[in-house]
Amino acid sequence: MFLDPEIVGKLIPHGEPSPELVPEPARRLASALVDRPNQRRSYLWASALLNAGFQSAIPVPSRFVHASAGFVSLPNFPLPPVLQHFSAGIGFGVYILAERGEGQPAVQILSLGDQSFPVVTSFGEVALHGCPPHPVNAASTCWVRNLAASPSWTHGILTCRHAVRTLPMGTSVSLSSSVDHALPGSSTLADRDGCTIDAAVLEIDPSDWPSGLTRLSVARPSAPGQFVQFRDRSGTAHAGSILRVFNYNTYIGNLFGQRVIADCHAVAGDSGSFLSDTTTGDAVGIYMGTIPDGAGGYDGIFQDLAQVESFFELEVHY
Repeated sequence: MFLDPEIVGKLIPHGEPSPELVPEPARRLASALVDRPNQRRSYLWASALLNAGFQSAIPVPSRFVHASAGFVSLPNFPLPPVLQHFSAGIGFGVYILAERGEGQPAVQILSLGDQSFPVVTSFGEVALHGCPPHPVNAASTCWVRNLAASPSWTHGILTCRHAVRTLPMGTSVSLSSSVDHALPGSSTLADRDGCTIDAAVLEIDPSDWPSGLTRLSVARPSAPGQFVQFRDRSGTAHAGSILRVFNYNTYIGNLFGQRVIADCHAVAGDSGSFLSDTTTGDAVGIYMGTIPDGAGGYDGIFQDLAQVESFFELEVHY
């Protein structure tokens, strides 16, 4: 689904949700967006919708595998009257992805205050774009340094976990040169999450750390409507907008994998590519693959880098 920047402001719900509808961590994070009023508003409403959606009685398939809130594609069948003000087949609401065979696409209504929002249920699967082993079928994200008090590694390269999930810890992983860096040519699988965070650290020798890298700030939070970009493994640029989020970046555990959905994606072999904010240069996410958009196409799904930075206790360089 392509999000036309010209209609973003019109699609975001008017005003801001009542404070009691938004979890306190999300309210704190929204303060970082005070100079971006549309993104602040979209993030607050996305947070309110996710919070309400998981507390409501709206039925969802038992085997749903993903939920996010923000801009959603509206299916091409008659919609309830309260949703007919949305144009171009796009609304602001909740997106649910469930496994194939669990039912039919549906649109339900979630009411918050005096506003009504679509809850769109789609069916399919997330297609991961990196298969083990790295680097034949994956890309590197960025360079990282360990900030832990007693680090097991010091310098590394970040990539997606699913590309190295079959390798034992400590495995030597060969690396291919990129357009910008000829070295290093080898690394060691040093850290990864065993639960929901799609990230892994490949340790490199400190002598292979490139000169001239810049430490980046990490976006906290990412918000629907934010302009983003990434380069795939071949160096091709992809640009677009964040559509939806599932991220409360003050939570640093791995019980829930925090995700960013954008209207740009690449192809198999590009998992691990680095998503950044086009305006600020902030680090945003790690490319994972594609997710059905609910209208016959696909969007890009990314691991939220704010969760990675906190969980792995690292700093990001590019």
